[in-house]
Amino acid sequence: MKRLPHITLVLILVSISINSTAGPLITSQNRTLDGNVYATILNGKDDILTFRNGSFQSNFYAERGYDKGEYATVTKTNSILFEAKTVNPQEGEIFWKGVVKGNVINGSYLYTTKGWFIFGDTTKKKNFKGSLQAK
Repeated sequence: MKRLPHITLVLILVSISINSTAGPLITSQNRTLDGNVYATILNGKDDILTFRNGSFQSNFYAERGYDKGEYATVTKTNSILFEAKTVNPQEGEIFWKGVVKGNVINGSYLYTTKGWFIFGDTTKKKNFKGSLQAK
């Protein structure tokens, strides 16, 4: 059996390390935000973000055909980091990332719309902020 050169082994280990730490939180089963409802502003528009039964939903985008999506959290000191993904099969997908600290929620989302024919998908980053409305 031939031994791999040292540089190749190092590259393989670095690749494994990056892939294992750079993955999304979505694989987590932590649901510490369940039951929380936040009144937010999405780029100047009112919205309600709801965390319930392991699902995340934006009322603004639900009215535009986006389904509820699974969410996951990680607790860091006195903050809760979360990620979620919502999909509209005809339009595209939204990947949400945010931080909840006390009663305040802040974050951003990548809004990707499907492209047509020779035009590729379009992705825009948007922000949101708000506060706890109900628990």
